Amino acid sequence: MESYKYLIIGGGLAGGRAVGGIRQVDEDGSVAVVTDEPHQPYERPPLSKKYLRQEVGLDRVYVEDADYYDAKNVDILTGVRAIDLDPDDRVVTLEDGRELGYGKLLLATGGHAWQLPIPGNDLENVFTLRTIEDADHIREAVGEGKHALIMGGSFIGSEVAASLRQLGTQVTMIFPESRLLERIVPVEVSDMIFAIYRDEGIDVLPNTVSEGMEGDGKVERAMLDNGETIDVDLVVMGVGIRLNTELADQAGLALNENGAIIVDEYLRTSDPDIYAAGDVAAWPDPTFGERLRVEHWDVARRQGRRAGQNMAGKEKAYTALPYFFSDLFELSFEVWGNLSSWDETVLRGSLNEGSFAYYYFDEGQLVGVLSMGRPSTERGPMQDLVKAQPAYDQIADRLGDESLDLGTLVGGEEEVAEETGGPALSFEEDIRPLFREKDVEEMKDISDFDMSNYEDVRANAESIYARLDDGTMPCDGPWPDEHIHKFRRWIDQGMKR
Repeated sequence: MESYKYLIIGGGLAGGRAVGGIRQVDEDGSVAVVTDEPHQPYERPPLSKKYLRQEVGLDRVYVEDADYYDAKNVDILTGVRAIDLDPDDRVVTLEDGRELGYGKLLLATGGHAWQLPIPGNDLENVFTLRTIEDADHIREAVGEGKHALIMGGSFIGSEVAASLRQLGTQVTMIFPESRLLERIVPVEVSDMIFAIYRDEGIDVLPNTVSEGMEGDGKVERAMLDNGETIDVDLVVMGVGIRLNTELADQAGLALNENGAIIVDEYLRTSDPDIYAAGDVAAWPDPTFGERLRVEHWDVARRQGRRAGQNMAGKEKAYTALPYFFSDLFELSFEVWGNLSSWDETVLRGSLNEGSFAYYYFDEGQLVGVLSMGRPSTERGPMQDLVKAQPAYDQIADRLGDESLDLGTLVGGEEEVAEETGGPALSFEEDIRPLFREKDVEEMKDISDFDMSNYEDVRANAESIYARLDDGTMPCDGPWPDEHIHKFRRWIDQGMKR
């Protein structure tokens, strides 16, 4: 039986980032990643956006380049599923019969796309979108003259609808809610998105679901509960996932009432040698004082890294404020906090001008913020406000006043380091080398920053600095303070070429 000091089950973003976390702390301990997919670890956001539209290749989907794992002496076991976990003997059994021993284990098993249990869901060209192969198959089925039906009005359905329309496909969206992104955004934002989708030629049908699909082997039409039947060439169900926690359940690990794996602040499960991260992990969030489980890119990225570090002995709590982003045509949203429950919002800025932030309150207490196009100087304060969770009565009247420095609402104006001394810094020699090529590419996806381009970095320097400072820059682990200070010093010195 082969044994590893660190064994990771799951080839998504959390599993992939855990490798880097381990190697930050332990450069030599043996590491293996087990994934039932035929790919090295990859992340999923590009699958509904740029990869689906063929604007980027797999190199932008994979967490790391293939030679990274060879260089770090990491075994990637692809195309094989883990079917049994014995915590007492510290052994994982694979479906091909192999047994793998471990010292520390990470469960980053994620979830699988849910398919609605309606007639015709087994027809050809009825898709979900969770894997690289899903995206490939959808792309093969779309194009000019094709009609796609998208089931689901949350982010995955909305992103796929936008991408398929950009590929020239006729698109109809249906969902049971009364408006787009109903659970996440205020009605004014739903109306704005609806208007954009309508102008782009997408038919949006709220309060509508499908009663089934028909076709001769391949889907040809869908029956809607409003009595309509529409002809379609493909259907994409973007209706959520179901967690892959069978291994954890079989091994007797503690699960919550929704089947998620319960972890402590260090991302350890009820077995101290087993960790969990990403979609499957329910962790004690220090900001909101409750256990959260979040299905978003940043949580998987940060938790994977932290779990890997802690497996290797770092023992540092996971305390990051939940964050995610989404791109819908020209709209690019960022969200901080917990929007699972809210009953009131306060607007700062203007939807018409494309620069706004909605501050969300639940039972009179701030719980989150949705931002688009706001000044980078507000980035830190808006997160600080969410962490502080002030009462509605304390700040609501002042939040909307754009003449008021947002930093004053969290105990004073935001301080900017006065670090202009030292030798002159240049972009090409001192700043550009700080970013990995993958970091450069990922920032294009998130906020259209081309960090290899001096003019673009100069124009967005304050926002890039804010991302570095708050940890939402997709770098290979948090930047050391000296790197962040160097970037700040380059700004203060006049951002020399």
